[in-house]
Amino acid sequence: MTNISSINKTVFIGTPDFSVPTLLKLSETNYKPLLVITQPDKPQGRKLKLVPTPVKQTAEQLGIKVIQPEKIKEEDVIRKLIEINPDVIITVAYGGFLTKKILDLPSFGCLNIHPSLLPKYRGATPINHALFEGEKETGVTITKMTLKMDSGPILQQKIVTIEKEDNYSSLSAKLAEIGADELIDVLQKLEKHEIIAIPQNDEEATYCYKLQKDDLYLDWNEKATDIHNKIRGLAEEPGAMTTFRGNKMKILATKILQERADLLPGKVSAILKNEGIVVCCRDQKILLTKVQPAGKRIMSGFEYHIGARIEIGENFVSGIRDRS
Repeated sequence: MTNISSINKTVFIGTPDFSVPTLLKLSETNYKPLLVITQPDKPQGRKLKLVPTPVKQTAEQLGIKVIQPEKIKEEDVIRKLIEINPDVIITVAYGGFLTKKILDLPSFGCLNIHPSLLPKYRGATPINHALFEGEKETGVTITKMTLKMDSGPILQQKIVTIEKEDNYSSLSAKLAEIGADELIDVLQKLEKHEIIAIPQNDEEATYCYKLQKDDLYLDWNEKATDIHNKIRGLAEEPGAMTTFRGNKMKILATKILQERADLLPGKVSAILKNEGIVVCCRDQKILLTKVQPAGKRIMSGFEYHIGARIEIGENFVSGIRDRS
């Protein structure tokens, strides 16, 4: 047990939108970070304009110093951290691994917010995979970090119900806010020595991989439930992909219809007025309610039909083979 009774010096490490609520809530407390570390600006769009990370943008608005090393193990980074001598380092979806030198620096350790009920769904994409698997609940886990990914002792967990209408975007936003609140609670309890860290059972661990481009494409030969869950797990960004009339399209929302498929998988079975496009899967039919054709805005499935004049029997093509 540490003899230090208060947390006065905090460093925050994070990158995407998911990290922002924690940075904001820390900044409203005595735990406001002295330094923020985030990934370098990345080129985006056709003109490859450099765009700062959401965490960098937020930190600059809050007046917090930001550094963006190519690799966090750089000696200059270590020197800066040694100068600060932080009581705690908070990481949220940074996108890189901390070295032992960094993990050993803070008196209260390096703490991480992970959006799953560890040891389930260790790895890069726990929110996506909880939805892919049709889970009814997930949660957030605050751990004290170790060198092994997402395997550190658990300081606190909170179970979160996955609602029927949740997709990746909505669930991610929900877990980000809950995780931020849980972290503040953990920091307060740590100062009072009210937390007992609980080791994870590695035998119960499951892992989720980083998504690749191939993982975004739908396979209409799968069951309707699996296709629906994949769409939920990818919506609204990056979006589940298919091809129609030779052009790529994102499918962003669906409903499973309690009707057996009457055509081959991927074929249009019906158009429901003001609702969407009915497509056959391996077992049942699925209703496409929200789509985004390549280069166009998000629209309802029926709105797309009005412009495209879709005919019964036309084909949504599965997977890799349709890509040019």
